[in-house]
Amino acid sequence: MRKTILGGLTGVLVIAVLVGATEGQIFSLAASGIRTLENPKISTLFDSNRVHALDVAMPFSVLAAGDIADCEIGGGLDRTARNLQYSMGLVRADAVPNDGMLDTVRILETYPDAPVLALGDLVYKRGEPVGFSDCYDPYWGVAKNRTWPTPGNHEYQAPFAYGYFDYWQERAGPDRQGYYALDAGKWFILSLNSEIDASPTSPQAAWMGMVLEAYPDRCIAAFYHKPAYSTVARDNAEDAHHLFRQLTDAGVSFVLNGHNHFYERTHPLNDEGARSDPGTVTFVAGAGGRTTSEKIKPARFSYRVVTGTAGVLKLDFSDEAVSWTYLTGGSATDFDSGTLPCL
Repeated sequence: MRKTILGGLTGVLVIAVLVGATEGQIFSLAASGIRTLENPKISTLFDSNRVHALDVAMPFSVLAAGDIADCEIGGGLDRTARNLQYSMGLVRADAVPNDGMLDTVRILETYPDAPVLALGDLVYKRGEPVGFSDCYDPYWGVAKNRTWPTPGNHEYQAPFAYGYFDYWQERAGPDRQGYYALDAGKWFILSLNSEIDASPTSPQAAWMGMVLEAYPDRCIAAFYHKPAYSTVARDNAEDAHHLFRQLTDAGVSFVLNGHNHFYERTHPLNDEGARSDPGTVTFVAGAGGRTTSEKIKPARFSYRVVTGTAGVLKLDFSDEAVSWTYLTGGSATDFDSGTLPCL
């Protein structure tokens, strides 16, 4: 009898630890039926599951931003309760949206036909399903059917980024690996994953090599969450550096990143982050809702930094070039604009 009681108490303790450690995600994780996968076998580049045709005609416009939804939630206990309520299908109190996200939603609504690139860290702080359901979807979800995402580090604070992949389904790429391509007229745009292995021997790198070799006459761009080079350097960016080296070596025109909560445009850079002409320009558009308020002096390789306001990067693609305008929310007047040639 004593062993039975102790065993029962141990089971309760284990469940309590799992609930606490995951802030209740254990419930929605079980409901998701998440599966872990080995790295997928690379077959043909033209697999329709990994290459999506954008329904656009040249010229066309795209909007891009990351680091978006950060609704006011009252800490771990509230988050645990919301996860439990979500997994049981119970009604939950409305999540209070952050002001920056409301500003950028208004920009999305101003351009209702433009495809949207979501640059990761879409839901703070753990990217669980209830966050997408209650915080992201009621706001940026108005553009879900025209949005193409890439995952960020906060998505992976949920086990296997299951909330992200459950929400986006086939739009996040096959096999829950989080990388795919957009075929858009003269342009081929790679959505890559800076949160998984991107080393030269990785499946992601091998797939990138196939894409870049197969489309020698296309203008190539890419987007993924962590920047390899930004005025504010942060840890755990090794895979972002691998991606950037492979892209710059292939002569990619520009890359889009989030992660840092401001706007930044670098000079053209080589694969080691030094100024180079020609080179690959990095745009950091990580103020889709979260923002850095303090002024930041640009690094030597950086051309422009805008802080203190939410914003969305608008890209206008033509056969030979891409023009950009950084659109800021609220009453802010800071912006940035220019044109890059297709390399």
